[in-house]
Amino acid sequence: MIENNNIFLVYIFLNMQKQMRPWVYALMYKDDQILVVKKWRWPFTGMYDLPWGKIEHYEKHIDWLKREIFEETGLMENEFEIKKLLTVEETFATHVWQKNERQDHIIWIVYLVQIITQKIHFDHKDDYWDARGSKLIDMDDENIQKTHILQQAILEFRKGKDL
Repeated sequence: MIENNNIFLVYIFLNMQKQMRPWVYALMYKDDQILVVKKWRWPFTGMYDLPWGKIEHYEKHIDWLKREIFEETGLMENEFEIKKLLTVEETFATHVWQKNERQDHIIWIVYLVQIITQKIHFDHKDDYWDARGSKLIDMDDENIQKTHILQQAILEFRKGKDL
């Protein structure tokens, strides 16, 4: 009986280490520029990415997207408009988290969001996020390092919109 329980516990542990992670991103644009945020954590330190976050189990992804946009950029809901679902991407990643190897199935849900406010202030700061790492860039700016998902989102954006 104990042997079977140990096998069951190992099964649960292994399945806890394999997770599906839905993340929502916002490709935010104003005129011919896009808003990016600077990454502060390894392994993407110094790279630029889209505003994003992991969906919580109690939250609808659109509500989450609006909240995350505010937290990462300081933009209020009346300062942007969610236009459409831009793309859904996925990857499988193996990484170390808290000294354990994990395998994640990551789903990226990317929305196209138009910034409609005339002035953007990157001075928002909360307990977790500092929007001072945010800025507007030209999509073709080769002087900044872009994350993979930012590069993919720009490609999808160009397919569907002429700037």
